[in-house]
Amino acid sequence: FRLFGNSGACSACGQSIHASELVMRAQGNVYHLKCFTCSTCRNRLVPGDRFHYINGSLFCEHDRPTALINGHLNSLQSNPLLPDQKV
Repeated sequence: FRLFGNSGACSACGQSIHASELVMRAQGNVYHLKCFTCSTCRNRLVPGDRFHYINGSLFCEHDRPTALINGHLNSLQSNPLLPDQKV
């Protein structure tokens, strides 16, 4: 039995993640597929989407904070999403 992440819990909902479950990862955090959503619009982010990870929050490309457009936030992480599956 392998736990995902340090606690074996989803970073969004705090519920445990089963060892055979597909997950999404961002900046060392692990999420259920259903919990990997934009902090603003709550739309689910899927493999291939671009996202911004700012101070522990996920944002879709459309809902990135306005200050980000002006280059005021240095903590931006733009990454393509990749699923991780327990084999």
